[in-house]
Amino acid sequence: MIVHRTKSWHSGQFLLWGFALWLIATIVFHYWGNLLIDTKHPFRTGLSFAVAVPLILGCVAPLFSFLKVPISDRTRRSVQIALPGMLMDIISILYHDVVFPVISEQSIPLLAAWLFWAYGLILMVGLSPMKFRFIRKKLQL
Repeated sequence: MIVHRTKSWHSGQFLLWGFALWLIATIVFHYWGNLLIDTKHPFRTGLSFAVAVPLILGCVAPLFSFLKVPISDRTRRSVQIALPGMLMDIISILYHDVVFPVISEQSIPLLAAWLFWAYGLILMVGLSPMKFRFIRKKLQL
């Protein structure tokens, strides 16, 4: 029974982390989305797609390492990270004129593509057979 509680506690952590990532990304795109996604500036848009790769890796892989998620469980955990944002983005894209006021109407499909890209990256990190090892040092007082 203790093992089950630990697993469900971890599930909550991953869902909460996914919600936090969604909230941060939504705030960034709310205020600065026109600098990141714009049909008139393909280089900046392409750069935002490219920067998403190390950004997503840096947001997901250390969590897997810190919580010692086994490779066999990472797919499920990456789905738990991606799911809250995917569900919330249904609403945010529907009300894009309020949620993303600085992004032009013509650039909304690019934003949707960027979101698909980001969620795909989260899932790919979960499917990756790589071992994520980050050095954790004990605090010495």
